[in-house]
Amino acid sequence: MTQATLAADNIASQTAKAHGVERFFSLLDCAKNEPAIIEAIVENARFGEIDKVVGQRLKDLGFLPNTAIRIVATGLFGKPPFAVQLASGVQFSLRRDELKKIRCRAL
Repeated sequence: MTQATLAADNIASQTAKAHGVERFFSLLDCAKNEPAIIEAIVENARFGEIDKVVGQRLKDLGFLPNTAIRIVATGLFGKPPFAVQLASGVQFSLRRDELKKIRCRAL
């Protein structure tokens, strides 16, 4: 994401908060070091038949609703893998499709 896009998204998020509207997005859309709260683990068709298994695995690892999360590092040029950190301090390396499964809201 470019700086202009991030600034526009930040303004839109602040406006939505001021009007009492929550903005939900995929963790993949979250900027590096931007804190967010997990809302849900959603479907991702890219996983096909094992989508529910992947979702359950994420939940087993601690990716639960109302948990604070942030992306702490990315691969070269912002590409996968992505290092994410949960509120407990635990860090995981996730792929792009796994980040798309994590629905968040900005803090």
